[in-house]
Amino acid sequence: MTNGATLPSGGVSGLRTRFAGFIAPALSPERSDRLARTLGLRSALGTAGGPADGRTGPGPLALLVTDGTTAAADSLWLPPVAAWVEPAAGDEDGGGVAALLAEASGTDLYVNLTTATAHDLHLGGRLLTAIGARHPLSGHRRDDIELALHEAVSNALVHGNLGVGGMKELSAQELERFSRDLGDGLADPVLAARRIAIAVRIDPPQAAPAGPGPAGSPSDGAAENRRALATVEITDQGAGFVPGRHEQAGASGRGLDLIGSIADGLEIEDGGRCIRLRFRL
Repeated sequence: MTNGATLPSGGVSGLRTRFAGFIAPALSPERSDRLARTLGLRSALGTAGGPADGRTGPGPLALLVTDGTTAAADSLWLPPVAAWVEPAAGDEDGGGVAALLAEASGTDLYVNLTTATAHDLHLGGRLLTAIGARHPLSGHRRDDIELALHEAVSNALVHGNLGVGGMKELSAQELERFSRDLGDGLADPVLAARRIAIAVRIDPPQAAPAGPGPAGSPSDGAAENRRALATVEITDQGAGFVPGRHEQAGASGRGLDLIGSIADGLEIEDGGRCIRLRFRL
């Protein structure tokens, strides 16, 4: 990935992203310099308004996020930025950031933020912006994928990391309880510091088959394979859950039936703390 010893090099199996530098709009020059030495990357001259001036040369950049405002600009979710990571408190030498970027190197897009920061960013829409910048999406498909991402991210943040129970009915009392629990969770420094990690891999369409199907035209499966495939893994640090047969019970549950009706694949792992979605683009 770089000339530094802390990040994978081009010979590593599974390497997808070779970072050219990082943007750290809210960090002091001194801390940015220490990170540059640790990571073996150059610090790009970026601000909260957009990525940098090209000082790092061509190649993907990582944005180091300190709160929601440092990643609020839409331009920061467009190429060349390919990773959005929040340094842990006390990670002065950058070892934690190096570990996150090493993980990011195996993905096309990577997010690792605290719950507090991710909640402020409305992360589902940001993810869609990043994916859509790499692969154009039609209007209806774009809206559907945004809805599924919003539901899945909200599940991880609200029900997972913050442990807020869903609304059991549509009533003012339940809405008040849900809003109160959400506010209390975000105000709890332990819960707000829990992490959400999102790994996105976008695979190109497969080659068309050599000949037509039995009826003289490609099969439905072959046609699907000629569309790019985005795999999105969303992981939280909550208590997990056991998915029921139907998750629509209640006014504000996890919405897995809705997500599954949009995604081309849905898998739940790690006791409910990881959901893997696949979307044909």
